[in-house]
Amino acid sequence: MRRKDREVTDLNQIFEIVSNCSSAHVGMIDNGKPYVVALNFGYERQEDSLILYFHSAYEGRKMDILKTNPHICFQMDCAGQFVEGTKENPFACTWKYASVIGSGTVEFLEDPGEKAYALNCMLRHLGKTEDTFSIPEAMLKKTCVYKICSRDFTGKCHG
Repeated sequence: MRRKDREVTDLNQIFEIVSNCSSAHVGMIDNGKPYVVALNFGYERQEDSLILYFHSAYEGRKMDILKTNPHICFQMDCAGQFVEGTKENPFACTWKYASVIGSGTVEFLEDPGEKAYALNCMLRHLGKTEDTFSIPEAMLKKTCVYKICSRDFTGKCHG
């Protein structure tokens, strides 16, 4: 990281950033070309690992790519705010932000219990709740759920 003064190394602070983000940009490689999608997510911390949970349909370009090459990178940011420069120096402007970037490998979940757990992580994170939800079996069957376990992630913050 070039700007070491903005690097976040404390895991608690990194997970605080993650908790404030509602979407993650997931980057993949499709026939040698980058492909990125923004996805809502759920997450949990397992010691020093960040576990991200996602859901989607079983088919589509993203699924085709992930089945061929499950290695991804992800990026999420929040707290964005433009800070104006001065009249004397309008280019002294800056941007306040907090972000996390990392990489991992997609693992598709097949067990209905694991899928329900992952979907509940998503609902709790996005809904800012501690509730646990009952997910109908029919929905679990038709929903593709996957996770990314990462120990390779960093945080960055300005402002």
